[in-house]
Amino acid sequence: MTNWFIYNKKSNYEINLKNEGITKLQALILANRNITDPKIVEMFLNPSLSKLHDPFLLKDMDKAVDLIIETMQNNGEIRIFGDYDQDGIASVMTLMDGLLFYYDNISYDIPHRVDEGYGMSDGMVSKAIYDNVSLIITCDNGITGFDQVEALKAKGIKVIITDHHEIETETDGQWKSQKLPEADAVINPKRIDSSYPFKDLCGAGVCFKLISALYEKLEGDLEYLYSLLEYVAMGTVCDMVSLTDENRIFVIEGLKRLNYTEKFAIKALLEESSWNKKIDEYTLGFIIGPIMNASGRLASAKLAIDLLMEEDIDNIYNMSKQLVDLNNKRKLLTDKALEKCLNLIKDQKLYKDDIIIVYDDSINESICGIVAGRIKEKYYKPTIVLSKSKEDDIAKGSGRSIDGFNIFESIDQLRNMLKSFGGHPMACGLSIDISKIDEFRNLINKNSTLKKSDMQKVVNIDTVITLDKLSLELAESIDNLQPFGKNFEKPIFADKGVIIENLEMIGANRKTMRLLLNKNGQRINAIKFNGEDSLSYLRNKFSNKILGSKIDIAYYTSINEFRGNRKLQILIKDLR
Repeated sequence: MTNWFIYNKKSNYEINLKNEGITKLQALILANRNITDPKIVEMFLNPSLSKLHDPFLLKDMDKAVDLIIETMQNNGEIRIFGDYDQDGIASVMTLMDGLLFYYDNISYDIPHRVDEGYGMSDGMVSKAIYDNVSLIITCDNGITGFDQVEALKAKGIKVIITDHHEIETETDGQWKSQKLPEADAVINPKRIDSSYPFKDLCGAGVCFKLISALYEKLEGDLEYLYSLLEYVAMGTVCDMVSLTDENRIFVIEGLKRLNYTEKFAIKALLEESSWNKKIDEYTLGFIIGPIMNASGRLASAKLAIDLLMEEDIDNIYNMSKQLVDLNNKRKLLTDKALEKCLNLIKDQKLYKDDIIIVYDDSINESICGIVAGRIKEKYYKPTIVLSKSKEDDIAKGSGRSIDGFNIFESIDQLRNMLKSFGGHPMACGLSIDISKIDEFRNLINKNSTLKKSDMQKVVNIDTVITLDKLSLELAESIDNLQPFGKNFEKPIFADKGVIIENLEMIGANRKTMRLLLNKNGQRINAIKFNGEDSLSYLRNKFSNKILGSKIDIAYYTSINEFRGNRKLQILIKDLR
């Protein structure tokens, strides 16, 4: 059962109303998300590039910029060590395109997800040493690469780490300390000795700050610099970092440029995906992001990088088709793996655990995180999915968490049981001896602090708006608040006693519910995605006499565009 709560943050609302130029709707939505700092509100109301924070507030930024300039002056090779997900790809491209404006002795390397795993691999390090590289810049990784940094430094290679992941922190009484690799510069907004005002940058965001600092030092072309926000917007949305503060500006400005992009690779990917609408955060998170990620999951993320760097039009379209085909294959693998895992959870009664840990040696290791996310949504419990790795007797996998539960901290208490581990509060990656999985499952559940209430889905409702009060203009005003995402979720409204006039299941698999609803004579079309459970609920509740019955709904406003016509509809979040 999902719990519904209507926000009651009157004091926040009253504070926000004091801001000049704010509407009541904006004041309410920001208040409900605890956004009341006048500077942040102003950044929200009037987002502009001039409001971005000074990149030199990041610790070690001055060292990193000087080292890059020195390397370029000495004609040394700069190699970028990236990661295989969308944020990693966006990070590599932000650095590559940013540096290529000044310098062309640049290369990159990305680990193979299955063969090498996350972060700086020993193979990447050995190759860099063999190639006599002068400077390594990591992006979206490196903060745990202690041994690899030591090996590079021993051979005289300079290292700049740019990362945004959690840093191992120790507490001694009132004092906190962080363990950092012995690199020449370590740029991470989560450093406790950093004065940077915003901690939740993605990997591409950190890279953009580095390039921004470099361009500031060299008086570079700002228009070219801001074109890199096309990549940063992708990384920010796809890595699901907070869409507040300057991340909001990254996405807004990036989307502006993406809708008029000169990057043929982006255009080709969207054409291959039959996407001919405006590019928004949905396009990034559910069209471009999964396609880019599929390269790293089922082949090599270098395919995505090579596509973005390709200049031949025919090659671009061939490579785009290859990536879209990989993503379609990934979807099929995910569906099969999810079915296997759900059967295992049912057979082994794993659904009784606070933290679900499921192991199946037939699952493609690269999709464990996606499957874990699907299972988490079904049971609303933190979930870890493990599969057999290429190493003998070792399982590898990924975890996804629920709101309010820090999966990183929970697993970190058992780090000594693991072969490797990393992540952040909402997601993690790990490897473990297969023989220790059951013990690990028992211990992590024994240590669980989760309460029953934590594992109940919650719908937070901004306010009640009855369907007869809705209009296309209201929906448009809400859309003007975009982009929506983590920490700035799309507003949810509610209404009671809505009459169901018609209901049908649509879509290729008949999983989408389409309803015609009536409130005080006002009829409106509604969509409920993944509506099979809701249909079963309605049949049981109304003994199959659904039409004419009344329900309560929690919903989003939406605008359906078809052949130039714009029509109001709603998307149902939950019903009862």
